[in-house]
Amino acid sequence: MLEKILESYPKLNLRFHRQISLEFQSKTCLYGAKGIGKTDCMLHHFSKPQFSALNKLYINCNDTRLNPLKDLENLKQFLKEKNISILILDNHTPLIPLDFILPFLIVISSTPCENFHNIQMPPITFAEFLAMRKIQEEYALAQYLKFGNLFEQLNGQKKGEFLKLLASSPTDFWILRNLILNLGQKISLHQIYTKLKKEGKLSKDRFYAYAQTLEKSGILFWLEKFEHALAPKKLYFWDFTLKNAVSFERNFNLLFENMVFLELLYHFKLEFFYTDKLDFYIPSLSLGILCAPFTQTLETRLNKLGKEREFCDSLLILSLNECKQGEHLGMPYSIIPFVEFAQNCILDSNILD
Repeated sequence: MLEKILESYPKLNLRFHRQISLEFQSKTCLYGAKGIGKTDCMLHHFSKPQFSALNKLYINCNDTRLNPLKDLENLKQFLKEKNISILILDNHTPLIPLDFILPFLIVISSTPCENFHNIQMPPITFAEFLAMRKIQEEYALAQYLKFGNLFEQLNGQKKGEFLKLLASSPTDFWILRNLILNLGQKISLHQIYTKLKKEGKLSKDRFYAYAQTLEKSGILFWLEKFEHALAPKKLYFWDFTLKNAVSFERNFNLLFENMVFLELLYHFKLEFFYTDKLDFYIPSLSLGILCAPFTQTLETRLNKLGKEREFCDSLLILSLNECKQGEHLGMPYSIIPFVEFAQNCILDSNILD
């Protein structure tokens, strides 16, 4: 079996690759949510010329043809006999020990590994989506909004099937679906659990353990309220289109808000929060952000800003295609299209000067 696995080292996806640079050490775990290109990224890295002379072995621990307990029991000896320098264990399971001494021992997993150099794979941001897929700029946003930011493009039905595979059991899918239905909402896990308990049988331990696993793997994220750590947090996901796959109800504003959240989290890497009236607030810049893909109700939202004016010096308003600068009750604001914000890394109060 190991001979066959060695001979079937996977070929690269030649269509596109993640456009990010990661630094791998001799013992590295690349972890993160499913469907964001972890395997492709790793294979692409070790296809570089400096690794061409090294013997490589790739094992997908989820391969249905594989019985890990039986087929991999002589793995350590096999690595030595074949002079393997790079071992990649994809979808790693605790059934396979990690006590190998190799120039490169690489684990691809949903969560970090102890005693490894752990790298969390970030979701795909819009700028990377554009560079990776080489779509003409005028069509890129429409494609991004339609399919979301997973590595492979999946429509609504296929994305629903993908989520069922991700959940791995009907109970976990029930939990995951109900979490997704609260995308962009201010809510607590306790509130979601209480609702599910009314619908069916579910242990508290099972619910909280699965929710914690989703958070550790970068599938869901919680955003804290500014200066109110105990207040309900806002819930976002690694793919901003997920709600369309589990509900007939459409809320484009929340989809857009989740999309902006991912840019702030992985592109700009600044600490940020939400407030009562601001979608996002960045204390280090004294900058408030409103997500307004369509600006018809913007004036009403600006009128409702209250105490935010005490700590927010300026506003950045993100729209689909509007571009404008102005002032509201002494607070300067700038409206820019999402594409400009995401592509040009615009997140600076200087834009208002």
